[in-house]
Amino acid sequence: MSVLTEAAVTGSTSRSHRRLAKFVDWIKPDGATREAIQQQSAEVRKNISAKAENDGLTVLATPEAGSFAKHTGLRRHMRGHTQIEGQDVDLPFVVKPKTEEGRQIVELLNRFSRYAKLSYPATPQEITNSSVELEFVSAKLFYDLVPMLEATQSGYQVILKRDGSRRTTSVAKHTEFVRSRTRKSDLQTGRVKFNECVRLMKWWRYERVKDSGSIEEVRTTLIELLCASAFDRWGVEATYTLTLLKWFTWLATITKQRQTVEFSDYVSVEARQEHAPGNPYWRVVDPVNANNNVVHSNWTNLALNEFANWFADGRDAISRVLAMEASCNNAEADAMLGKLFGTAIDSHGAVT
Repeated sequence: MSVLTEAAVTGSTSRSHRRLAKFVDWIKPDGATREAIQQQSAEVRKNISAKAENDGLTVLATPEAGSFAKHTGLRRHMRGHTQIEGQDVDLPFVVKPKTEEGRQIVELLNRFSRYAKLSYPATPQEITNSSVELEFVSAKLFYDLVPMLEATQSGYQVILKRDGSRRTTSVAKHTEFVRSRTRKSDLQTGRVKFNECVRLMKWWRYERVKDSGSIEEVRTTLIELLCASAFDRWGVEATYTLTLLKWFTWLATITKQRQTVEFSDYVSVEARQEHAPGNPYWRVVDPVNANNNVVHSNWTNLALNEFANWFADGRDAISRVLAMEASCNNAEADAMLGKLFGTAIDSHGAVT
């Protein structure tokens, strides 16, 4: 890492910080639509729940979930020819079926697909591995209807997958995991907040996947947990630039060394298995369930090496941004930020 003057690194009015602050204001969803989304979410919950109840399902709860609830969503944008819905609105439905057949994921997905067609016949839908995705075209928004079962432990749910796997989790605890770190960063003076840094890292993730040789997807949960690991170790600094430098440096180290990432927020809902399933090379442990490794199970060592290199490249790029800024070479600093966040930052992070 380059040796930089303190003023260049920590000055809250530094040009790179102002560019990132403006950019993060653009990549987050329009705040004016939040109330409308809440109203529409409530309507969808009500309509789908009514259809489920009429069909013999008992709906026990519909907790808030996803990036909308965590305040970490992104604006809808294009990646190549693919439209990316950066703000997912997950709508879990914790249900109590009357028969064993009704507890199977295929049966539940088919039922919820039918409820959606009855409630919103003109709305496009797609069945995924564990949800029914509704696209409200006029609102430019997707809703994921996620049927879940009630766990034996109070406040927990069972996620069902098409491959037959079942996992005990807690929607509320996952949401609070992120919100608690945002609140902690809110107690610090200055502009930089945990959830806004998560937004930047999620956007950066899309840019890296676009140019990847062996990685087609990086799930949001993995990014959130890695950001939490960096925040727990380093917190946030006065500028986005220095915060990202510390985070990239930390994450480059733990990914290269395959250090296990764990948290102490909650007692695991399950006793940890000696040979828990998941990726055999690296573990990033779900803070709710110690037997859930969120690292993609199909990632090889080659993919993990590439992933580690992403963070090392990010560290080097931010270090160069700060060095160029210190030497008043704004053009080179801008170019490095463009490599990290794509061409969107050129038009939506421009400052004088």
